[in-house]
Amino acid sequence: MNRAMGKDGSPMRRIEKGREEARWRIGREGNGDGRGARVRASDEAKGGEGSLAMQVGEIRRRLEEIEAEEGVRIVYACESGSRAWGFASPDSDYDVRFLYVRGERSYGSLRQAADTIERPVDGDFDAGGWDVRKAAALLGVSNGALVEWLHSPLVYHAVPGFLDRWREVARRVFGPKASANHYRGLAKQMVHGKLVGDAVRAKDYLYALRALLCAQWVLEGRGIPPVRFEELLELMPPAVGAAIPGLLDHKASTGEGQKMERWPMIDGWIEEGLDRLDGALAELPKVHPDVDGLDRLWRGEVRRSGPKLRAVDFTLQRIRQPDCLFFDAVAGSRAYGTAIERSDEDRRGVFVVPAGFLGGLEKIERVADERNDQTYEELGRWFELLLKNNPHALELLGMPEDCVRWKHPLFDRVKPEDFLSKRCATTFGEYAMAQVRKARGLNKKIVNPQPEIRQSLLHFCRILEGQGSVPVEDWLKARSWRQEECGLTAIRGAVGLYALYHDGGSEGKGLRGLISAKDPGALVTSSVARNERPVAWLSVHHDAFQAHCKAHREYWEWVELRNEERYATNAQHGRGYDSKNLLHTLRLLDMAEEIARDRVIQVRRPNRDFLLKVRAGEFEYEDLVARAEDKLESVKAAFAASALPHFPDRDAASELLQELRSEFD
Repeated sequence: MNRAMGKDGSPMRRIEKGREEARWRIGREGNGDGRGARVRASDEAKGGEGSLAMQVGEIRRRLEEIEAEEGVRIVYACESGSRAWGFASPDSDYDVRFLYVRGERSYGSLRQAADTIERPVDGDFDAGGWDVRKAAALLGVSNGALVEWLHSPLVYHAVPGFLDRWREVARRVFGPKASANHYRGLAKQMVHGKLVGDAVRAKDYLYALRALLCAQWVLEGRGIPPVRFEELLELMPPAVGAAIPGLLDHKASTGEGQKMERWPMIDGWIEEGLDRLDGALAELPKVHPDVDGLDRLWRGEVRRSGPKLRAVDFTLQRIRQPDCLFFDAVAGSRAYGTAIERSDEDRRGVFVVPAGFLGGLEKIERVADERNDQTYEELGRWFELLLKNNPHALELLGMPEDCVRWKHPLFDRVKPEDFLSKRCATTFGEYAMAQVRKARGLNKKIVNPQPEIRQSLLHFCRILEGQGSVPVEDWLKARSWRQEECGLTAIRGAVGLYALYHDGGSEGKGLRGLISAKDPGALVTSSVARNERPVAWLSVHHDAFQAHCKAHREYWEWVELRNEERYATNAQHGRGYDSKNLLHTLRLLDMAEEIARDRVIQVRRPNRDFLLKVRAGEFEYEDLVARAEDKLESVKAAFAASALPHFPDRDAASELLQELRSEFD
């Protein structure tokens, strides 16, 4: 470098001092992974005299927004352009450039995602990035922009080891001819497109000068050019270099669009530089990239940067993403053809978790909402259910086309005939008859509502009197005693039996009451003197209390989760049973008979009108149960005569499952 330009007090020295201070701040305030806490990029350019620029925290926040909106993970982000080169203007944008990865499966999919993210300029924030696969391909041809990003002095974010890996490969595959051509092209673009007319921008001069110096650096065999402009100035003749500090000072103190008079000395040097380049470039050999090495580079980045998923991360929203979803359909009454105007839309489907997650300790088999109206099985769990001939699992193989919301091309490899077996006689038949029992169970809840507040254990305590017993609450009331005035001691060898004491109006006995003040479901015992005589014997019916607690909990859970339309329908027809359960009973038995006879899964029911009458409660419960019992016998006979195998082929299913996982990845 021409040291005369770097004396104390010169514009160049002020710029270098500002840059040193900025680098010190980034290193001191960063967190050790390539992130800084604050960058004063405009201060660098103006020797520390400018206002506070954008904080790195704000840049990182905006990068996180991009990650969330685009469904990617940014592995590297840096400053590009004039701020990184060292000659920003007061109104220069933050040109943030980044590299990102998508989910590992997306790289093997026919539905290839975009390999570039371009965001509109927002204030002074200008961001854009490339997928690592695209970046690796461009690295193979020494793309000038990418190589500069990887060597930017202003790094906002880098995952551990990223820069070491990519810079090492960048040096190994560096192509001098491709790099010099890139910078010659930039210089010509500035000369023919920007440096025209009597007045020009300092920015355009600097861009052209830097491009020519970078090309010359490469031609001299020095390898990858430095990003910072001042490191290139040693290549410039002293006479021309003496004008650079003034040019930089003008750029740093004026707006981007402000123009200046042309400098003939600089114009002449640029013209000579282009002439030299045109002759020298022809002699450079072309370098062929290490394709295998570049392929390993980006694939390794994808594997390292893949999301570290936990079971809790697999939400309904997550599994419906293209890299997870295998099948999705509207199920229930809309698929059967028995929906009415107020029917809910049930969803069922299948999703696939990454192979890396399956190798860990956590497991995920199902994702569903609270009411199980939306239920998705993991592929492996779905196969287990298919092998068991679970009705819900098998129904997915016969969904009407108008109910299918998403189907992966691999889904059609799962054939009904590979899973249907005589087990359906049990799974469909027994499940159907369970619906009969469930239909009556609803009536118990309808006619036996539970109080809003659960009863205390005291309600299940009785005082032994003569040959019988009386409720302790009535016994206390008859004596005008409060339970807090009493105390209990357990009787050894007599489970559920206690001696009861009363303080007689004196608090000196230290009795603690009968029921815990903290838990109305627990008794408390007191310390009583040996010579103290009990006033009564108390028996506790713990089993009855537990049954009450269970009934109370189940009733109010049912109230919270019940389908109000379904409840209203059952209450309206007043038959004392859940008519929808009996609809499903008859539907399942019909489907079972079709499986035994025709080996088909017919989800959309041909007898819709009859089933809707069942749902409306037009039949007596006993008549429907008799019909179901007769149908069950027909189903058993049909399966006895069927040529279906007794069980599905588990080995074949296992092989198919492995193939699907491998190809889905």
